Amino acid sequence: MTLTDLPDESAFTSRVNEFNADGEARIYRSLRHFWHPVAYAEDLGDTPIRATLMGQQLVVVRLDGEVCVFDDLCAHRGSALSIGAVIGGRELQCPYHGWQYDSSGRCTLAPQRPDLAGHLRAGVHKYLSAERYGLIWACLVDEPYYPLPEYPQFDDPGLHHIACRPLTDWECSAPRRVENYTDYSHFAILHDGYLGDATQPAVPGHDVWRDENRLENLQDKKTLVRVPVDSAAWGGKDLPEDPYVYFSIDWRVFMPLTCMLNIVFSDGNKYNLLFHPTPLGPRSIRNFTIAGRDFGDPAKADEELGGFVHFIYEQDRPVVESQRPEELPEDLSEEMHLKGVDKYSIEYRRWLFELGEKLGS
Repeated sequence: MTLTDLPDESAFTSRVNEFNADGEARIYRSLRHFWHPVAYAEDLGDTPIRATLMGQQLVVVRLDGEVCVFDDLCAHRGSALSIGAVIGGRELQCPYHGWQYDSSGRCTLAPQRPDLAGHLRAGVHKYLSAERYGLIWACLVDEPYYPLPEYPQFDDPGLHHIACRPLTDWECSAPRRVENYTDYSHFAILHDGYLGDATQPAVPGHDVWRDENRLENLQDKKTLVRVPVDSAAWGGKDLPEDPYVYFSIDWRVFMPLTCMLNIVFSDGNKYNLLFHPTPLGPRSIRNFTIAGRDFGDPAKADEELGGFVHFIYEQDRPVVESQRPEELPEDLSEEMHLKGVDKYSIEYRRWLFELGEKLGS
């Protein structure tokens, strides 16, 4: 069926694909200009850990109480510093020849020539880093285009937060994953009985607008979600006899990749989610997720809340990984967009491509 064959052409928008692989590459390159999580803060102890961001191997370490992110590459013979050790809480030591680096990345000691201590020019490149919301963030450029996202709910003493470590990395682009998050209309179908009701697939009316570095979205009425009473849906929440749970939803994307979801149930309970699909490469991501709730037993949060997040993610993953083409063009001739239904995703694409045009050269 062609667009002219449709019974109501005004319900759809479609344009010839204006972006090819070069356009997708520009978007990918532009992601260097933003903050990305590279590790969970609670995983960073007394030893360095390895991370990957946009194809670059990094080492994350705490030196002198400061979280530091360096190239995972000793200046001497290119050994991985992430398999080294922290000496005295102040120096990162290479496992191969014992060269040591301080929190600035400067080499302070080559054991074979201790007389050169303090005079060596060698060093490792240090990247901007920050510890926020239970995550270690890094940026590959010295001046990020946008500041770190804002998640004030993390400091709410009434909420219990957990780190939801991914079961596996996803084989898709980071923007594809975010578009999955902004896609209202799949909830009732793919997540029937958990995030929506397949018998009521209509998308509620909602407004979408830009606000500084945020793409905001607000529904004009409460959403009706069908939750089977015998399920563990919503991670340990007590379910009513009525198989429907009512909640209001407030969500946003801090451009280009940080997604936040705040839910208030009709009984006043709260559920929050922050996730960011960190690009490991052009078509490989790791979902960094922090989830919070003010209901249920905190001791069971990892099992109940974490289990629910993983369940939903595993419903999404095979579908998102199957999408073709793998790139996320602004408009695809193979795709159709429903007016009103897809406007959150469409506005996300538009803004994303503006950033790619500006920063991806």
